[in-house]
Amino acid sequence: MMPAEITAHLHPAAMQVAREGVVLVGLSGGRDSVALLLLLLEQGCKEVVACHVNHGIRGEEADADEQFCVVLCKRLGVQMVCKHADVPALAQSTKQSLETAARQVRREFFLQVAQEYGATAIALAHHADDQAETVLFRLGRGAAGTRGMKAVDAWQGKLLIRPMLQLTRADITAWLQARGETWRDDSTNAVADVARNRIRHEVVPALNRALGRDVVPVLCRSARLQQETLEALEAAIQALPVLDPQGRLYLPFVLQQPPALQKAIVHRYLQAAGVPQISETMVQSVVAMLPAEAEPARMCLPGGLMAIRRQKRLCIRTSQ
Repeated sequence: MMPAEITAHLHPAAMQVAREGVVLVGLSGGRDSVALLLLLLEQGCKEVVACHVNHGIRGEEADADEQFCVVLCKRLGVQMVCKHADVPALAQSTKQSLETAARQVRREFFLQVAQEYGATAIALAHHADDQAETVLFRLGRGAAGTRGMKAVDAWQGKLLIRPMLQLTRADITAWLQARGETWRDDSTNAVADVARNRIRHEVVPALNRALGRDVVPVLCRSARLQQETLEALEAAIQALPVLDPQGRLYLPFVLQQPPALQKAIVHRYLQAAGVPQISETMVQSVVAMLPAEAEPARMCLPGGLMAIRRQKRLCIRTSQ
C-alpha cells in the first residue's frame, strides 16, 4: 500500500463515530498511536483529546515518552491529559501481570476522561498485525473460532473504535516516514518475555516461513469472516421468540432447538444479563438445567448472580 492510500483503508464506521463528537485517543508516543492521532485530525475530527499514561515501569524512558507526547500535542494544538501510575505496585497487590494491570489502569483512566469531557468514543491504535496476534492469542487460549477485535465496540456506555484495523504496521511506518514524523519505541515490545510479544516475534514469523506467505492478511480475513458469522447468528437469535414478555428465557421453545443453537441462545442471554466471565463450561451447565426434570433448578454465577429455572422459564437474579 502506498502512503497516500492509507486514508482509504481507515474503517468507515469507526471514522464516522470519530467525527460525530469528542473522541479520546490513547496516545503512548509509539508509531501506531501517533499515526492514529494525525489521521483523526486530518480526517476532520475536530474535538480530539489525547490521553497518555505513564505506567511507572520504564523510568527515564517512560518520562521521555511522556515529554514527546506533550511536545507533539502542543505542535498539533491538541489537548492532552496525562496520568502517572505505579503499575508494578498495582500488579503486585492484585496478583496480576504487568500487562494486565497496565491495561486496567489505561481503561479506567480513559473512561474517567471520557466522562469528564463528554466523549462518546475512545480511539485505540490497534492495526492488522495486532488483529492477527489477537486471533492467535485467543486460539491458543481455547477461545471459540478466530474472532478478533471489532472496529466499533460498545464498552461501559462508550464506543471503542479502532479505525486502523485494516492497516499493517508496515503501512503505518511508511506513512509516517513519508511525512517526516517521528515516534517513540517501547523497548519492552522488543523482548519476547510475554505471550503477545512471543507471538509477534516468534510465532508469526514462524508461520510466515512455514506457509511461505504473509499470514497477517489471512488471519485478519478469518477474524472478519468469524465476526460476520457471529453477527448473523446474533441477528437470527434476536428474531427468535426466545424471551417471554418479562424478559425471561422461554424454555419450551429453546429446548426444541438443536444443541448448538441452545448453547448460542444461552450464551447470548447470559451476556445480556451482565454475567461476567462466561465460559463454555458455564454455558453447558446452564443448558443442562433447562429441562423441567433437571436438577438442580438453580445455579450460582459469577458477579453475585444466579440462574433460576421456574415454571418453564429461566431468569437471572441477584443472589440472596
